[in-house]
Amino acid sequence: MNLSVRQRLLVYLLSVTVFVWLAVAILGYFESRAEIEEVFDAQLVQQAKVLLLLSEHELYEELAFDDLEGSDTHPHLVPELLLKGNNHKYEQAVSFQIWLNSTSLAVRSANAPDYPMTDAINQFSYREIEGSRWRLYALQDEDKPLLVQVGEKDEPREELATAISLRFLNSVLLALPILGVAIWFAVGSAMKPLNRIANEMSSRSLNYLEPVKTNPVPREAKPLVDALNSLFQRLNASIENERHFTADAAHELRTPLAALKTQAQVALRCNDDESRQQALRQVIRGVNRATHLVEQLLTLARLDPDSENVKATVFTPVNLYEVAQETLADLVYKALEKSIDVSLSEPCNVNVLCNAGMLSILIKNLVENAIRYTPEKGKVRVEIKTVDDRVLLQVLDSGSGIPDKDKDKVFKRFYRRLGHTQTGSGLGLSIVQRILEIHETAATLKTSKYGGLLVEVKFKVLEPKKIS
Repeated sequence: MNLSVRQRLLVYLLSVTVFVWLAVAILGYFESRAEIEEVFDAQLVQQAKVLLLLSEHELYEELAFDDLEGSDTHPHLVPELLLKGNNHKYEQAVSFQIWLNSTSLAVRSANAPDYPMTDAINQFSYREIEGSRWRLYALQDEDKPLLVQVGEKDEPREELATAISLRFLNSVLLALPILGVAIWFAVGSAMKPLNRIANEMSSRSLNYLEPVKTNPVPREAKPLVDALNSLFQRLNASIENERHFTADAAHELRTPLAALKTQAQVALRCNDDESRQQALRQVIRGVNRATHLVEQLLTLARLDPDSENVKATVFTPVNLYEVAQETLADLVYKALEKSIDVSLSEPCNVNVLCNAGMLSILIKNLVENAIRYTPEKGKVRVEIKTVDDRVLLQVLDSGSGIPDKDKDKVFKRFYRRLGHTQTGSGLGLSIVQRILEIHETAATLKTSKYGGLLVEVKFKVLEPKKIS
């Protein structure tokens, strides 16, 4: 079930609130009952004290009068006081007794028994009286022989305490839906900036990649907006690169295709076989050039930073010397066409952490580039050697080299050095640069010992391998 952020917050907040409020409600229920019991007990104590204070003077006068008369009975001191009933819903029917010398019952309420309600003095107690459970308290004057006992049935006390506590719980439960509605609207108000961003994203056109405004955006949502803006920026740069790349590729392909068309037309118009064969050979050269350009374009596309091939690149220990040896063997025919001496240094078997396929493409492009810009009967040499914990891959040629002012330009797409009849696709060194970036290394351009170009790439040695 895919809930919105607003719904999730409502569920989470209400769940936590219900849990906490439930614990507080249960605790408050029992605490309120305890406090109500304390209030009832305090009323009993207060009533006992009031009865004791009011009875002291009148009862002692009666005792003194009886002594003068010589009477040994006190019937008028034992009246039955009739209660008129409760006048308030919270009013409790309190029973009381006043005893002289703890043996003679002087006064009692109509609902009190004529025997002592409790034997506990100056403390609370429970007792069964006439089939009902009573809460009792007895208060005795230490200086005078007066004992006041008060009590009330426990059942009305329990009912009243329960009613008051339940009112507290009802208030808590009633507040929950009100709180839920308040949370719903509060979260909705807080989500308005995110809703604005969502609406803006949904209404955007595919070509509109301007940054999202970060004001007003909650602090918690700002990383998301910043990430979106960063994505838009990279996407915009990627689209611009693709546009330039497509335009440049179309321009580069147009030249060999136009040449192919021209040579094909020449072949059609030729009357002699020799001229026709020459035109067809030019067509084949043009096809080869266009094929090479397309292959380079496809290779560069596969090496795009956002392509799945690059993201899934696997780096393994690769023997650099063996890869160089195999790659040079595939390029010998190109060197023979120009009588170029291609050589490889003495065996130096070392393992480097890289992608074997990309490493082969890198060496192939460097050597092809060297062969292309080296004059006939020149030299191209590949050297592999270790220096400390690094292995150096060097490609040297006897060509014209690269001026210092152009060394930063040769790795750009479709860049060609002027003044050379032998021109390639202009993508070879761009592919080399991309492979080096993937392997987190770089190439250094120097002057070779043959007077031409020296391209040097450093790799980290993994494991020196003994030559068998």
